[in-house]
Amino acid sequence: MTTTFASPVATPDRSSPRTGSALRVVVVTSDADLRACVADWEALLARNPLHRPSHTPMWLLAWWQIFRASERRQLAAGLIYDGSRLVGIAPFLRRLCFHRRVIPYRRIEFLATGEKQQDEIRSDYLDLVTEPGYEEAALDALADAWMAGALGPFDEIVLSALDGDLPIWRYAAGALAARGLVIESQALDPAPYIRLPNSWESYIGTLSGTDRYFVNRSIRDFDRWAGSDLTIERVKSRDDLAKGKQLLMQLHEERWQGSGQSGVFASRLFTAFHDVVMPMLLERNALELVWLSVRGEPVAVLYNLIWQNKTMSYQGGRSMDVPKGVRPGIILHLRMIRAAIEAGRTEYDFLSGTSQYKAKLSNASRPVLRIRASRALVRDLATRVLEQGVAYVRERRAKLRRQAGS
Repeated sequence: MTTTFASPVATPDRSSPRTGSALRVVVVTSDADLRACVADWEALLARNPLHRPSHTPMWLLAWWQIFRASERRQLAAGLIYDGSRLVGIAPFLRRLCFHRRVIPYRRIEFLATGEKQQDEIRSDYLDLVTEPGYEEAALDALADAWMAGALGPFDEIVLSALDGDLPIWRYAAGALAARGLVIESQALDPAPYIRLPNSWESYIGTLSGTDRYFVNRSIRDFDRWAGSDLTIERVKSRDDLAKGKQLLMQLHEERWQGSGQSGVFASRLFTAFHDVVMPMLLERNALELVWLSVRGEPVAVLYNLIWQNKTMSYQGGRSMDVPKGVRPGIILHLRMIRAAIEAGRTEYDFLSGTSQYKAKLSNASRPVLRIRASRALVRDLATRVLEQGVAYVRERRAKLRRQAGS
């Protein structure tokens, strides 16, 4: 199902006959209607040099296919048109949430967010995808549609996993505040990355002295243990994709079991999503699924995405059956960093997270943001009262335990 909202926002001055006309927001609430616009969606992405995998129909429709049935989700996407030309797409959904399973609230949020923690796909850098030059006009048109109820009733809008380097998000916070919403902005885990120079030696030179020592020591210790009997293999076709996925799941789980936890592939939904996405990435030459073997035994694996001449390191795993101080996961990253430099890529992005190795291997960091816009002031007050009550009960129980133990 689709409905149309005509925004009073004028298009940007692009020296065209349509200058000064209003943008239209077509609201899509059915899977079939969203899939029907895939060709225009892909054409829009081709005109936007900043797009990421998480902006594509490949990624977002696969996520919707897997997660639509849970958490009472309803599609509420916005297609933004200047005349008949698609100039923006806002891939959102609506769902009913509960604070501490007690206080209900209606949320609008991006597709590919809001999963339960054990199922999280971790779709970084989500965005309102627009044609260059339309960023602010499209955001204003969408905000007007939200406030008019065109995308359905809501108590809050949550924009999460945003690239904090993009100025549009400062504009978005101001635009929503100007429409009477209460804005909260939160810094999430940053995304360390490498600005890739034109040589390996130049890359090493961008690291601090302690991080250079870590890299060189890791290479020296690994080489001493592995010798020359090592290979790096990669998935090249659908025929060996199954082997690569199996190694990824096996070594990822081994890595996390070594810390007394379960890896993400223990989630049925997480695994199902990548069962859908991996073959499509492979068809686009965007999948870098590689593993490092020593004396015939796989010891590390990486699941990277190649996109817009950048490497994005999404997931990995390593064997725990190696001597202390031997770091096969680090070595495989270093090999792929060198390969990215040789291929002329511009970035090696570790995506969001605070793992120590990401900080040691990177030479830059990108902020990742979450913006919450709320108009449910009564609900927010009830939430604060509930939290104060929970805090009081916890404090009272702790006091009684201390008294009982004295």
